Amino acid sequence: MTRAGVVREVCGDGYARVEIAMRTACGHSCEDCGGCAPGSRELIIRARNPLEAGPGDAVAVSAGTGKVLGAAALVYVLPLAMMLAAALVSAAAGGSQTLCAVCALGALCLGAAAAVLLGKIRQKRSPVEYVITRRFSLPSVGNNTI
Repeated sequence: MTRAGVVREVCGDGYARVEIAMRTACGHSCEDCGGCAPGSRELIIRARNPLEAGPGDAVAVSAGTGKVLGAAALVYVLPLAMMLAAALVSAAAGGSQTLCAVCALGALCLGAAAAVLLGKIRQKRSPVEYVITRRFSLPSVGNNTI
């Protein structure tokens, strides 16, 4: 997974703090439609800086795709699998539709909590490492007017 960002600070240990603009799920501009919740849409990450990019440099930051996909699977698949299993088990046991729905909802919540906990454990054991892989040259604008 590669994202564009701007170096905000160089840390003396071969790393830099990079600001990455978060994308919305719909891919549109929140400022234009007002459909998303207000708040900061930037994320500051710590990335290895082998290119020695400096503050203000536009850069490409990469993370291991396998780890990102694994985290996404944990967050999305585990709760849904638990919900489906609870609904099927309660239905097979002869439970009413209401009981099946309650069991499914409870398992979904339990699965979401488990995904959060397992995600934190996974991040501590094997954190995702971000690496600055490329520098971009920003277009110059004459006399700072657009």
